[in-house]
Amino acid sequence: MLRNNRGQAFMLIEILVVAVIIGVAGFYMARHYTTVGLGHAKPGEPPTVKDRAVGTDCANNLRQFRFAIQLLQTGADDVALPPTLHELADKQGMSRSMEKCPISGKEYGYDAARGLVWCTTPGHEKF
Repeated sequence: MLRNNRGQAFMLIEILVVAVIIGVAGFYMARHYTTVGLGHAKPGEPPTVKDRAVGTDCANNLRQFRFAIQLLQTGADDVALPPTLHELADKQGMSRSMEKCPISGKEYGYDAARGLVWCTTPGHEKF
């Protein structure tokens, strides 16, 4: 009977240690990896709420263009993509403000032959 209680106590300690390790790892990752791709924040310095929002806006713009390209490519096999991002945005009814990065104001890169869209702002490579 005593042996059973020790096993339960040991299991509780194991769970608490794992929870602390996960919490510390989560805190470390949130502190050191949230500045990637936000443009304005300095390395090692946490981004402001505005930086995160604008970075999210850039990532969402790219996601919308990629989804539009995917829709055009799956619609028919012989349909060619528009040669410019501007024409793609017009064809899909997207706003002109979506054609540029909200942080740097630079136009997004676009390769119609391969159907790729990317942000040319440094730090946005992962978007």
